Amino acid sequence: MKIALDGYELGKDSKGVGRVIHNLLLRLPDLLPEDDFLIYTKEDIGRHSRSRAEEHILPGRGGYLRWQNGPLRKALKRADPDLLVASNYVLPLSCPWKSILMEHDISVISHPEWYPRKYAFTRRYLVRRSLERAGLVVVSSVFVEKEIVRFFGIDPNKIKLIGYGVEETFRRAPEDEVRRWREGKGLAGKKVIGFLGSIFKRRHVPEVIRAVEALRSEFPEAVLYIVGEDFGVLGGGGASLLRGREWIRWDRGLPEEELPVYYSSLDAFAYLSEYEGFGFPPLEALACGTLPVLLDRSSLAEVFAGLAVMVKEPDEKEVAAALRAVLTGEKKRDAILEEFERRRPQFSWVQSARELARLIGEMRTR
Repeated sequence: MKIALDGYELGKDSKGVGRVIHNLLLRLPDLLPEDDFLIYTKEDIGRHSRSRAEEHILPGRGGYLRWQNGPLRKALKRADPDLLVASNYVLPLSCPWKSILMEHDISVISHPEWYPRKYAFTRRYLVRRSLERAGLVVVSSVFVEKEIVRFFGIDPNKIKLIGYGVEETFRRAPEDEVRRWREGKGLAGKKVIGFLGSIFKRRHVPEVIRAVEALRSEFPEAVLYIVGEDFGVLGGGGASLLRGREWIRWDRGLPEEELPVYYSSLDAFAYLSEYEGFGFPPLEALACGTLPVLLDRSSLAEVFAGLAVMVKEPDEKEVAAALRAVLTGEKKRDAILEEFERRRPQFSWVQSARELARLIGEMRTR
């Protein structure tokens, strides 16, 4: 069988969907030795081609939809694959091939107020059309499955759950490495609370800032270390909310190889997101031995049940109390981290890829 993989989000600094493709889809050639694979990307990374897997670079101007329905659509028409694995929420407008659609979340449908009106309207049409036409729909949480059924009435039997994983590189860093990291960042002797991710309104970073500020009366050495691009939340290039708060460090990004020591250097991780399809940052923090404080909603309540300190509302007093519990409750923290290590095999990319390979095998006879 000839299988085409949409690798648009693959890149040197892949995030989100790109990381899912890298860890999930790119394992398929080894798991399906009878099949041939065509991997379509937008830039030459030089590491995806191998036996029975050809990487094809399809440059194109504009965003994803233009690339998908232009260069990718033309390449698919020439190759005529037996199966298309569409990794990025939607199928091409014209898609006569069997397909597996990966739907990571439908926040643009359930919360259109978070997006520009024209974008939300267009995406609702494209997502509905894609969900209806796909042979199978792969989701990473029961939460996303229920959202799809609720908004679009898709047959639940068509939706398959494949949980995501955490890379083995996310492990507790050695203490001497953590010490050097903290010293280099000016964090020695501090209680460090972290946030990592794109800074959207739905992630309530201002509430985290105010919660840490309230904690500083009890823990004057507490600092907040934010990593992520700001999308109009912090204000004025970050100046307004950060001005006068010298205890906040903000980096717009960190090299991938530094993320394990970043998470390992934290005393707590705060991620108050209202909506996630899965939630990579808190999983990475856990894998590095740092306990997360999460909002008890969306997939976070499902994926991290028993693996985090949950808050019902993004209220600064409630968040401050939860962070205090993490900073002072050593026994509870150790118990949760021990439970995560027991359950860590559930977060395996290898197992996820095997399940996807099984589903592809079932589609041969459809």
